[in-house]
Amino acid sequence: PTGLGGRRLCICLPNHGWASVDYLGWYQAGMQTPALVTTSPAGTGQAAAGVLPNAQVLYGVNDNILTDVMNGVRVRVGVWSPTNPNAGAEGEYFGFGQQAESFDRNSPGNPILARPFYNNITGLQDAELVAFPSLLSGRIQVNADSQLASAAVRFRRMLCCSNGCGISALGCGPVQSQSRIDATVGWRYMQLREGLMITEDLTSLETNNPGTFLIQDSFKTFNQFNGAELGFQWLGRRGYWSAETILRVSIGNSMQRLEINGTTQSPKGGAASQGGLLAQPGRNIGTNQQDQFAMIPELGGTLGYQLTERLKLNVGYTFLYWSNLIRPGDQIDTTVNTNLMPPVIAGNTFLGPAFEIRETDYWVQGLSVGGEYRW
Repeated sequence: PTGLGGRRLCICLPNHGWASVDYLGWYQAGMQTPALVTTSPAGTGQAAAGVLPNAQVLYGVNDNILTDVMNGVRVRVGVWSPTNPNAGAEGEYFGFGQQAESFDRNSPGNPILARPFYNNITGLQDAELVAFPSLLSGRIQVNADSQLASAAVRFRRMLCCSNGCGISALGCGPVQSQSRIDATVGWRYMQLREGLMITEDLTSLETNNPGTFLIQDSFKTFNQFNGAELGFQWLGRRGYWSAETILRVSIGNSMQRLEINGTTQSPKGGAASQGGLLAQPGRNIGTNQQDQFAMIPELGGTLGYQLTERLKLNVGYTFLYWSNLIRPGDQIDTTVNTNLMPPVIAGNTFLGPAFEIRETDYWVQGLSVGGEYRW
């Protein structure tokens, strides 16, 4: 290898190995849900309180849930063959801490709080009251969480390279200029674990009809991808500066698991009955699992600066797309059979179309900052 000022510049003759660690500040596609919490102006009648389309939506109906920055780390370790310096192997892992978001409203009865739904007994829009003057005081919470992780192992081979001499844009003098193209083939694993829980804590304000209630609906999804990966990687260097671009695509199986559960306690702290509002027995409560074909394309770019002979500073961007997965918000069906709400009226079954798992696509993108060490 040749160098300048003690910093290694040659990329056409790979070093023995490398390791890099990056901080990731990425964003993911937001989770979408139907309207989950509504309110109505003071003075609205009980029958119309919180009922769509005239009610105001406080939470839901958009895809901006879980859209804050995700903080994570990516580690890559690789080694070139001692007998064939043009071939090597690389391992990669990236992961994020659990991302969480919550909505929390408490009312002594005014303002009005409600959970909207479509009543398939009456065939009309309806709402379950959480807080209403002289009738109910209550608190409603919606908690969503998400966690993404991935690992890959790939073999890498240099296809071609070039050496030359360029002109420094800063010093106007000659600098070493090189580029190369590598092909990679390997295996990628990726998983996305998410959940969404809705909790009502209610207290009756009617002196002749006292009582407390705790109602919960839970939707959890787990997606696990395993597939073959093929990619290409271009590396270029001019002086101390370097650039890298990658294009990869993984094709394989996406395992999807959905868990829906709902409970009602009355009074609070008492025995729990199966069924909430949007999670109903005989309708959607239970665990479903299926396998689907999926693809994960990846695009990335990195700009580097050689600090020492072996240490380089990197700043990069990555975009990943995942087809055919499931997310909790898409599994919420606001069609409700009120006869199946605890206490269930005996002999009733759900009237309407059978529950179906809804698939969607997912993307994640963002910046990375880190360092690479070669030996």
